[in-house]
Amino acid sequence: MARQLLHADGLERGNVANLARQIYDWEKGRNFPRDWAPAYAKAFKLDPSELFSTGVVMEASSPYEPDHDHEEDEVKRRALLGLLATTAVAAPLGRDAEHLRATLTGTLTTEATERDADTWERVAFDYAHEVDQLPPAVVLRDLLADVAELDVLISRANDPVRGRLVNTAAHLAALTAYQLTGLGDPRAARRWWRTAAHAADASGDNATASHIRGKEAVLSLYTGRSELSSLDAAEKAIELNHGRPSAGVASANSARAQAYAQLGRHNEAEQALADLTRVFEHLPAKTKQDSITMWGWSEQRLHHVASYVHMHSGDVDRAQQAQDAAMARYPAESFLPRAQIELHRAGGLIKAGDTDSGAQHVMRILEELPAAHRLDAMIRRTAFTSLGLASSKDAKRPALRDAYAMLAGAR
Repeated sequence: MARQLLHADGLERGNVANLARQIYDWEKGRNFPRDWAPAYAKAFKLDPSELFSTGVVMEASSPYEPDHDHEEDEVKRRALLGLLATTAVAAPLGRDAEHLRATLTGTLTTEATERDADTWERVAFDYAHEVDQLPPAVVLRDLLADVAELDVLISRANDPVRGRLVNTAAHLAALTAYQLTGLGDPRAARRWWRTAAHAADASGDNATASHIRGKEAVLSLYTGRSELSSLDAAEKAIELNHGRPSAGVASANSARAQAYAQLGRHNEAEQALADLTRVFEHLPAKTKQDSITMWGWSEQRLHHVASYVHMHSGDVDRAQQAQDAAMARYPAESFLPRAQIELHRAGGLIKAGDTDSGAQHVMRILEELPAAHRLDAMIRRTAFTSLGLASSKDAKRPALRDAYAMLAGAR
Protein backbone atom coordinates (compact mmCIF):
# COMPACT_ATOMS: atom_id res chain seq x y z
CA MET A 1 0.00 0.00 0.00
CA ALA A 2 2.85 2.39 0.84
CA ARG A 3 4.42 1.90 -2.58
CA GLN A 4 1.03 2.48 -4.27
CA LEU A 5 0.56 5.77 -2.40
CA LEU A 6 4.06 6.98 -3.27
CA HIS A 7 3.43 6.16 -6.94
CA ALA A 8 0.01 7.86 -6.86
CA ASP A 9 1.61 10.99 -5.36
CA GLY A 10 4.43 11.06 -7.90
CA LEU A 11 7.22 10.29 -5.44
CA GLU A 12 9.77 7.84 -6.77
CA ARG A 13 12.26 7.92 -3.87
CA GLY A 14 9.99 8.05 -0.82
CA ASN A 15 10.78 6.08 2.32
CA VAL A 16 8.44 3.09 2.10
CA ALA A 17 9.08 1.91 5.68
CA ASN A 18 8.26 5.31 7.19
CA LEU A 19 5.07 5.59 5.18
CA ALA A 20 4.09 2.02 6.10
CA ARG A 21 4.27 2.95 9.80
CA GLN A 22 2.05 5.95 9.15
CA ILE A 23 -0.46 3.68 7.38
CA TYR A 24 -0.57 1.44 10.46
CA ASP A 25 -1.42 4.51 12.54
CA TRP A 26 -4.15 5.61 10.15
CA GLU A 27 -5.66 2.14 10.15
CA LYS A 28 -5.68 2.11 13.95
CA GLY A 29 -7.45 5.48 14.03
CA ARG A 30 -4.59 7.33 15.74
CA ASN A 31 -4.71 10.16 13.21
CA PHE A 32 -6.21 11.16 9.85
CA PRO A 33 -4.21 10.72 6.59
CA ARG A 34 -4.51 14.45 5.86
CA ASP A 35 -2.10 15.21 3.01
CA TRP A 36 -2.27 11.64 1.76
CA ALA A 37 -6.05 11.61 1.21
CA PRO A 38 -5.76 12.57 -2.50
CA ALA A 39 -3.14 9.85 -3.02
CA TYR A 40 -5.41 7.29 -1.36
CA ALA A 41 -8.29 8.35 -3.61
CA LYS A 42 -6.09 8.17 -6.71
CA ALA A 43 -4.71 4.74 -5.78
CA PHE A 44 -8.22 3.34 -5.31
CA LYS A 45 -9.67 5.29 -8.28
CA LEU A 46 -12.37 6.86 -6.09
CA ASP A 47 -13.53 10.33 -5.20
CA PRO A 48 -11.98 11.49 -1.88
CA SER A 49 -15.47 12.09 -0.45
CA GLU A 50 -16.25 8.40 -0.91
CA LEU A 51 -13.25 7.41 1.17
CA PHE A 52 -13.14 10.07 3.88
CA SER A 53 -16.08 11.57 5.73
CA THR A 54 -13.91 13.75 8.01
CA GLY A 55 -10.64 15.59 7.80
CA VAL A 56 -9.18 18.05 5.35
CA VAL A 57 -8.53 16.92 1.80
CA MET A 58 -5.82 19.02 0.19
CA GLU A 59 -5.60 19.49 -3.55
CA ALA A 60 -1.84 19.85 -3.73
CA SER A 61 0.65 17.00 -3.72
CA SER A 62 1.94 15.84 -0.34
CA PRO A 63 4.96 17.70 1.11
CA TYR A 64 6.37 14.27 2.09
CA GLU A 65 10.17 14.23 2.04
CA PRO A 66 12.07 10.99 1.51
CA ASP A 67 14.55 11.62 4.33
CA HIS A 68 12.33 13.27 6.91
CA ASP A 69 8.70 12.91 7.90
CA HIS A 70 7.26 15.82 9.91
CA GLU A 71 3.96 14.07 10.46
CA GLU A 72 5.76 11.14 12.08
CA ASP A 73 7.69 13.57 14.28
CA GLU A 74 4.40 15.02 15.48
CA VAL A 75 3.05 11.53 16.21
CA LYS A 76 6.17 10.74 18.23
CA ARG A 77 5.93 14.01 20.15
CA ARG A 78 2.27 13.43 21.06
CA ALA A 79 3.01 9.83 22.07
CA LEU A 80 5.85 10.95 24.34
CA LEU A 81 3.79 13.69 25.98
CA GLY A 82 0.99 11.22 26.54
CA LEU A 83 3.37 8.80 28.23
CA LEU A 84 4.83 11.46 30.50
CA ALA A 85 1.37 12.55 31.59
CA THR A 86 -0.02 9.10 32.32
CA THR A 87 -0.67 7.99 35.89
CA ALA A 88 -1.52 4.40 35.00
CA VAL A 89 -0.01 1.40 36.76
CA ALA A 90 3.00 -0.44 35.35
CA ALA A 91 1.26 -2.93 33.02
CA PRO A 92 -0.92 -0.41 31.17
CA LEU A 93 2.08 1.94 30.98
CA GLY A 94 4.05 -0.84 29.34
CA ARG A 95 1.32 -1.28 26.74
CA ASP A 96 1.22 2.46 26.06
CA ALA A 97 4.99 2.50 25.69
CA GLU A 98 5.01 -0.30 23.12
CA HIS A 99 4.10 1.91 20.15
CA LEU A 100 6.82 4.42 21.02
CA ARG A 101 9.37 1.63 21.52
CA ALA A 102 8.48 0.13 18.14
CA THR A 103 8.74 3.54 16.48
CA LEU A 104 12.15 4.16 18.05
CA THR A 105 13.36 0.73 16.97
CA GLY A 106 12.26 1.46 13.40
CA THR A 107 14.04 4.82 13.45
CA LEU A 108 17.28 3.30 14.72
CA THR A 109 17.32 0.43 12.25
CA THR A 110 18.85 1.29 8.90
CA GLU A 111 19.64 -2.24 7.77
CA ALA A 112 19.06 -5.57 9.51
CA THR A 113 22.20 -7.46 10.47
CA GLU A 114 23.25 -10.98 11.44
CA ARG A 115 22.88 -9.89 15.07
CA ASP A 116 19.26 -9.01 14.40
CA ALA A 117 18.71 -12.44 12.87
CA ASP A 118 20.29 -14.08 15.95
CA THR A 119 18.10 -12.01 18.28
CA TRP A 120 14.87 -12.85 16.49
CA GLU A 121 15.66 -16.55 16.32
CA ARG A 122 16.00 -16.43 20.13
CA VAL A 123 12.65 -14.59 20.34
CA ALA A 124 10.94 -17.35 18.35
CA PHE A 125 12.66 -19.99 20.49
CA ASP A 126 11.38 -18.34 23.68
CA TYR A 127 7.81 -18.15 22.38
CA ALA A 128 7.93 -21.84 21.43
CA HIS A 129 8.63 -22.57 25.11
CA GLU A 130 5.83 -20.34 26.36
CA VAL A 131 2.85 -21.29 24.22
CA ASP A 132 1.98 -24.45 26.14
CA GLN A 133 2.69 -22.94 29.55
CA LEU A 134 0.69 -19.69 29.37
CA PRO A 135 -2.91 -19.05 28.24
CA PRO A 136 -3.21 -17.90 24.60
CA ALA A 137 -4.78 -14.58 25.59
CA VAL A 138 -1.65 -13.75 27.61
CA VAL A 139 0.82 -14.61 24.86
CA LEU A 140 -0.98 -13.47 21.72
CA ARG A 141 -0.84 -9.69 22.30
CA ASP A 142 2.94 -9.71 22.74
CA LEU A 143 3.38 -12.15 19.88
CA LEU A 144 1.50 -9.89 17.47
CA ALA A 145 3.51 -6.85 18.59
CA ASP A 146 6.72 -8.73 17.83
CA VAL A 147 5.42 -9.89 14.45
CA ALA A 148 4.75 -6.24 13.53
CA GLU A 149 8.27 -5.24 14.56
CA LEU A 150 9.82 -8.11 12.64
CA ASP A 151 7.84 -7.08 9.56
CA VAL A 152 9.58 -3.68 9.55
CA LEU A 153 12.97 -5.33 10.05
CA ILE A 154 12.46 -7.68 7.11
CA SER A 155 11.76 -4.68 4.87
CA ARG A 156 15.26 -3.41 5.73
CA ALA A 157 17.16 -6.64 5.26
CA ASN A 158 19.17 -8.16 2.43
CA ASP A 159 20.09 -11.79 1.93
CA PRO A 160 21.27 -13.89 3.70
CA VAL A 161 19.91 -12.00 6.73
CA ARG A 162 16.53 -11.54 5.09
CA GLY A 163 16.15 -15.29 4.54
CA ARG A 164 16.80 -15.96 8.23
CA LEU A 165 14.33 -13.28 9.31
CA VAL A 166 11.64 -14.59 6.95
CA ASN A 167 12.18 -18.08 8.36
CA THR A 168 11.70 -16.67 11.87
CA ALA A 169 8.56 -14.88 10.67
CA ALA A 170 7.24 -18.26 9.47
CA HIS A 171 7.72 -19.69 12.97
CA LEU A 172 6.08 -16.69 14.67
CA ALA A 173 3.14 -16.79 12.24
CA ALA A 174 2.66 -20.51 13.00
CA LEU A 175 2.77 -19.82 16.74
CA THR A 176 0.16 -17.11 16.19
CA ALA A 177 -2.06 -19.61 14.38
CA TYR A 178 -1.58 -22.02 17.28
CA GLN A 179 -2.64 -19.38 19.82
CA LEU A 180 -5.69 -18.43 17.76
CA THR A 181 -6.66 -22.10 17.64
CA GLY A 182 -6.50 -22.20 21.43
CA LEU A 183 -8.65 -19.09 21.61
CA GLY A 184 -11.30 -20.72 19.42
CA ASP A 185 -10.88 -18.53 16.30
CA PRO A 186 -10.36 -21.12 13.54
CA ARG A 187 -10.84 -18.74 10.61
CA ALA A 188 -8.15 -16.35 11.82
CA ALA A 189 -5.93 -19.33 12.59
CA ARG A 190 -6.39 -20.62 9.05
CA ARG A 191 -5.23 -17.27 7.62
CA TRP A 192 -2.15 -17.27 9.85
CA TRP A 193 -1.30 -20.85 8.83
CA ARG A 194 -1.47 -19.65 5.23
CA THR A 195 0.91 -16.79 6.01
CA ALA A 196 3.25 -19.10 7.91
CA ALA A 197 3.42 -21.53 4.99
CA HIS A 198 4.04 -18.68 2.53
CA ALA A 199 6.86 -17.29 4.68
CA ALA A 200 8.41 -20.74 5.06
CA ASP A 201 8.33 -21.25 1.30
CA ALA A 202 9.84 -17.80 0.73
CA SER A 203 12.68 -18.59 3.16
CA GLY A 204 13.69 -21.57 1.02
CA ASP A 205 13.78 -23.89 4.04
CA ASN A 206 11.89 -27.06 3.11
CA ALA A 207 12.21 -28.47 6.63
CA THR A 208 10.39 -25.44 8.05
CA ALA A 209 7.80 -25.54 5.27
CA SER A 210 7.15 -29.23 5.97
CA HIS A 211 6.98 -28.75 9.73
CA ILE A 212 4.51 -25.88 9.53
CA ARG A 213 2.17 -27.79 7.22
CA GLY A 214 2.45 -30.85 9.45
CA LYS A 215 1.51 -28.79 12.50
CA GLU A 216 -1.38 -27.21 10.63
CA ALA A 217 -2.62 -30.67 9.68
CA VAL A 218 -2.67 -31.75 13.34
CA LEU A 219 -4.15 -28.58 14.81
CA SER A 220 -6.85 -28.24 12.15
CA LEU A 221 -8.40 -31.36 13.70
CA TYR A 222 -9.26 -29.18 16.72
CA THR A 223 -11.08 -26.53 14.71
CA GLY A 224 -13.92 -28.47 13.12
CA ARG A 225 -12.32 -28.47 9.67
CA SER A 226 -12.85 -31.51 7.50
CA GLU A 227 -10.54 -34.44 8.21
CA LEU A 228 -9.94 -34.55 4.45
CA SER A 229 -8.46 -31.04 4.66
CA SER A 230 -6.12 -32.22 7.40
CA LEU A 231 -5.11 -35.25 5.34
CA ASP A 232 -4.35 -33.00 2.36
CA ALA A 233 -2.09 -30.74 4.46
CA ALA A 234 -0.37 -33.83 5.86
CA GLU A 235 0.41 -35.17 2.38
CA LYS A 236 1.92 -31.81 1.37
CA ALA A 237 4.13 -31.85 4.48
CA ILE A 238 5.41 -35.33 3.59
CA GLU A 239 6.03 -34.35 -0.05
CA LEU A 240 7.99 -31.22 0.90
CA ASN A 241 10.49 -33.28 2.89
CA HIS A 242 10.39 -36.16 0.38
CA GLY A 243 9.21 -38.50 3.14
CA ARG A 244 12.54 -38.33 4.96
CA PRO A 245 12.28 -38.62 8.77
CA SER A 246 11.77 -35.16 10.24
CA ALA A 247 9.57 -33.39 12.75
CA GLY A 248 7.34 -32.20 9.90
CA VAL A 249 6.84 -35.72 8.52
CA ALA A 250 6.19 -36.99 12.08
CA SER A 251 3.50 -34.34 12.56
CA ALA A 252 2.01 -35.22 9.17
CA ASN A 253 1.71 -38.91 10.07
CA SER A 254 0.32 -37.93 13.46
CA ALA A 255 -2.40 -35.94 11.66
CA ARG A 256 -3.12 -38.86 9.32
CA ALA A 257 -3.52 -41.32 12.20
CA GLN A 258 -5.85 -39.02 14.13
CA ALA A 259 -7.89 -37.97 11.10
CA TYR A 260 -8.49 -41.59 10.07
CA ALA A 261 -9.43 -42.42 13.68
CA GLN A 262 -12.03 -39.65 13.69
CA LEU A 263 -13.42 -40.90 10.38
CA GLY A 264 -13.78 -44.39 11.84
CA ARG A 265 -11.27 -45.80 9.33
CA HIS A 266 -9.45 -47.72 12.04
CA ASN A 267 -7.25 -49.93 9.83
CA GLU A 268 -5.87 -46.87 8.05
CA ALA A 269 -5.40 -45.14 11.42
CA GLU A 270 -3.35 -48.10 12.65
CA GLN A 271 -1.26 -48.05 9.47
CA ALA A 272 -0.60 -44.32 9.85
CA LEU A 273 0.37 -44.90 13.50
CA ALA A 274 2.84 -47.59 12.35
CA ASP A 275 4.26 -45.12 9.78
CA LEU A 276 4.61 -42.53 12.54
CA THR A 277 6.45 -45.00 14.76
CA ARG A 278 8.96 -45.77 11.98
CA VAL A 279 9.56 -42.06 11.35
CA PHE A 280 9.94 -41.38 15.08
CA GLU A 281 12.64 -44.06 15.43
CA HIS A 282 14.81 -42.21 12.89
CA LEU A 283 14.33 -38.64 14.16
CA PRO A 284 17.46 -36.74 15.27
CA ALA A 285 18.19 -37.08 18.99
CA LYS A 286 17.81 -33.32 19.49
CA THR A 287 14.27 -33.41 18.09
CA LYS A 288 13.26 -36.38 20.26
CA GLN A 289 14.74 -34.79 23.38
CA ASP A 290 12.70 -31.58 22.97
CA SER A 291 9.76 -32.25 25.28
CA ILE A 292 8.79 -28.62 25.88
CA THR A 293 8.47 -26.64 22.67
CA MET A 294 5.89 -26.82 19.91
CA TRP A 295 8.65 -27.78 17.45
CA GLY A 296 10.02 -30.82 19.28
CA TRP A 297 8.84 -34.38 18.67
CA SER A 298 9.51 -36.28 21.87
CA GLU A 299 8.29 -39.73 22.85
CA GLN A 300 5.23 -38.53 24.73
CA ARG A 301 3.80 -37.17 21.46
CA LEU A 302 3.99 -40.66 19.98
CA HIS A 303 2.09 -42.09 22.96
CA HIS A 304 -0.38 -39.18 22.74
CA VAL A 305 -1.30 -40.13 19.16
CA ALA A 306 -1.51 -43.81 20.05
CA SER A 307 -3.85 -42.93 22.94
CA TYR A 308 -6.14 -41.06 20.55
CA VAL A 309 -6.18 -43.79 17.90
CA HIS A 310 -6.88 -46.61 20.38
CA MET A 311 -9.53 -44.54 22.20
CA HIS A 312 -11.51 -44.24 18.96
CA SER A 313 -11.13 -47.89 18.04
CA GLY A 314 -12.23 -49.02 21.50
CA ASP A 315 -8.99 -50.90 22.27
CA VAL A 316 -9.07 -50.01 25.98
CA ASP A 317 -5.94 -51.91 27.02
CA ARG A 318 -3.67 -50.40 24.36
CA ALA A 319 -5.21 -46.96 24.93
CA GLN A 320 -4.51 -47.16 28.67
CA GLN A 321 -0.93 -48.30 28.08
CA ALA A 322 -0.34 -45.33 25.78
CA GLN A 323 -1.97 -42.93 28.24
CA ASP A 324 0.13 -44.13 31.15
CA ALA A 325 3.30 -43.90 29.05
CA ALA A 326 2.48 -40.35 27.93
CA MET A 327 1.65 -39.13 31.45
CA ALA A 328 4.92 -40.55 32.75
CA ARG A 329 6.85 -38.45 30.22
CA TYR A 330 4.99 -35.13 29.99
CA PRO A 331 6.53 -32.45 32.24
CA ALA A 332 4.30 -31.42 35.15
CA GLU A 333 3.98 -27.88 33.73
CA SER A 334 2.50 -29.17 30.44
CA PHE A 335 -1.06 -28.61 31.67
CA LEU A 336 -2.84 -28.87 28.35
CA PRO A 337 -1.38 -32.07 26.86
CA ARG A 338 -1.64 -33.83 30.21
CA ALA A 339 -5.31 -32.80 30.43
CA GLN A 340 -5.89 -34.04 26.87
CA ILE A 341 -4.47 -37.46 27.77
CA GLU A 342 -6.82 -37.70 30.74
CA LEU A 343 -9.72 -36.74 28.49
CA HIS A 344 -8.67 -39.57 26.17
CA ARG A 345 -8.84 -41.84 29.20
CA ALA A 346 -12.39 -40.64 29.81
CA GLY A 347 -13.25 -41.25 26.16
CA GLY A 348 -11.95 -44.80 26.43
CA LEU A 349 -14.25 -45.46 29.38
CA ILE A 350 -17.21 -44.02 27.48
CA LYS A 351 -16.40 -46.00 24.34
CA ALA A 352 -16.24 -49.18 26.48
CA GLY A 353 -19.73 -48.49 27.84
CA ASP A 354 -18.85 -46.99 31.24
CA THR A 355 -20.42 -43.67 30.32
CA ASP A 356 -20.98 -42.40 33.85
CA SER A 357 -17.36 -42.91 34.93
CA GLY A 358 -16.08 -41.37 31.72
CA ALA A 359 -18.32 -38.30 31.94
CA GLN A 360 -17.43 -37.80 35.60
CA HIS A 361 -13.74 -38.02 34.72
CA VAL A 362 -14.21 -35.33 32.06
CA MET A 363 -15.76 -33.02 34.66
CA ARG A 364 -13.02 -33.77 37.19
CA ILE A 365 -10.24 -32.98 34.70
CA LEU A 366 -11.85 -29.68 33.69
CA GLU A 367 -12.26 -28.67 37.33
CA GLU A 368 -8.62 -29.47 38.11
CA LEU A 369 -7.23 -27.36 35.27
CA PRO A 370 -5.87 -23.92 36.18
CA ALA A 371 -8.72 -21.43 35.65
CA ALA A 372 -6.92 -19.63 32.81
CA HIS A 373 -6.71 -22.86 30.78
CA ARG A 374 -10.29 -24.07 31.13
CA LEU A 375 -11.49 -22.12 28.11
CA ASP A 376 -8.77 -23.43 25.80
CA ALA A 377 -10.53 -24.47 22.60
CA MET A 378 -8.36 -27.55 22.08
CA ILE A 379 -9.21 -28.82 25.56
CA ARG A 380 -12.89 -28.20 24.90
CA ARG A 381 -12.73 -29.94 21.52
CA THR A 382 -11.00 -32.97 23.08
CA ALA A 383 -13.67 -33.11 25.81
CA PHE A 384 -16.48 -32.94 23.24
CA THR A 385 -14.81 -35.67 21.19
CA SER A 386 -14.55 -37.97 24.21
CA LEU A 387 -18.14 -37.36 25.28
CA GLY A 388 -19.27 -37.94 21.70
CA LEU A 389 -18.09 -41.56 21.89
CA ALA A 390 -21.15 -42.46 24.01
CA SER A 391 -23.53 -44.91 22.42
CA SER A 392 -27.00 -43.78 21.42
CA LYS A 393 -28.57 -45.68 24.34
CA ASP A 394 -26.37 -43.73 26.81
CA ALA A 395 -26.86 -40.32 25.20
CA LYS A 396 -29.39 -39.14 27.82
CA ARG A 397 -27.60 -40.32 30.94
CA PRO A 398 -27.50 -37.59 33.65
CA ALA A 399 -23.69 -37.69 34.02
CA LEU A 400 -23.25 -37.11 30.29
CA ARG A 401 -25.72 -34.23 30.31
CA ASP A 402 -23.90 -32.70 33.30
CA ALA A 403 -20.57 -32.89 31.49
CA TYR A 404 -22.01 -31.22 28.40
CA ALA A 405 -23.60 -28.56 30.61
CA MET A 406 -20.22 -27.85 32.24
CA LEU A 407 -18.64 -27.33 28.84
CA ALA A 408 -21.50 -25.09 27.68
CA GLY A 409 -21.34 -23.03 30.89
CA ALA A 410 -17.58 -22.53 30.60
CA ARG A 411 -17.74 -20.67 27.27
